[in-house]
Amino acid sequence: MLSDNENTYLAKWLNDDLDPKDLEELKKLPEYDDYKKIVEGLEFFNAPSFELEDSLKTTLEKLDQPKKRKVIKLKPILYAISAAASIAVIIGLFFNEISYTTNPGEQLAIVLPDGSSVDLNAASSLSYKRFFWSSRRKVDLEGEAFFKVTTGDKFMVNTKKGEIEVLGTQFNVRNRKDEFRVGCYEGKVRVSSIEDQQEILEKGDAVFLKDKNLIPEKITTTSPLWMSGESLFVSEPLGIVLDELERQYNITFNRGAIDQNQLFSGGFNYKNLKIALESVLVPMGIEYIVNGKKVTLSAQ
Repeated sequence: MLSDNENTYLAKWLNDDLDPKDLEELKKLPEYDDYKKIVEGLEFFNAPSFELEDSLKTTLEKLDQPKKRKVIKLKPILYAISAAASIAVIIGLFFNEISYTTNPGEQLAIVLPDGSSVDLNAASSLSYKRFFWSSRRKVDLEGEAFFKVTTGDKFMVNTKKGEIEVLGTQFNVRNRKDEFRVGCYEGKVRVSSIEDQQEILEKGDAVFLKDKNLIPEKITTTSPLWMSGESLFVSEPLGIVLDELERQYNITFNRGAIDQNQLFSGGFNYKNLKIALESVLVPMGIEYIVNGKKVTLSAQ
């Protein structure tokens, strides 16, 4: 922990009020390199401005008018308080969590600090810790995203159902309420489920979680279909298909009158709601009524 004298140097440095001699003293601190990186990084952010020292000095003067000279003696303490406040601002800026969220029907392209890119599908969220990203590349994902990862240290994607360790570059993760699926489009990834099962995927490989087991499958497309505005299902419960329709079109189904466990094979696009509904519901023998954002379903 810094001494009071060291706090004074640090506060002056943050306030751009440090003479060369004091700077040399500050450079002797073992923490100097870390603080230098943080302070240099502040030029990329706009922290709220405040005049803590002036405000506190004015308050003290009003409380003790006959003893103004004592305020001068408190200057090192004021610097220490200013240092603590400044460090708190720095911690808030550098240690906070960065989060991205997409609404239903929305997709988002994200560039991470190392240049890795993420395409976030509808109704999904991604977050990561900003500070020391280069030595701890880890993101938390809810929903679905496609990753293109730059070379470097280990890159991890954490979900509630499993964890993906990047050994290559391009892969897709689908982590929905009733689904967990990972597909590798380039390079190699390691998938670990919460049940401690592991699979290493290479280009064209995929796995999905079923009954707590990772089941291998193959992919034949060069990128996830959702990035081209399409969804495709093979023998999937109808409820999962309806969930995806809700995410892509920002609608809500009234499903009480149908069997959501019946299996559906087929797909829909994200451009036309009427065509998408007919593509899914007509083959299943389901009638529908659209009322704004509400869609009521019934069996024929």
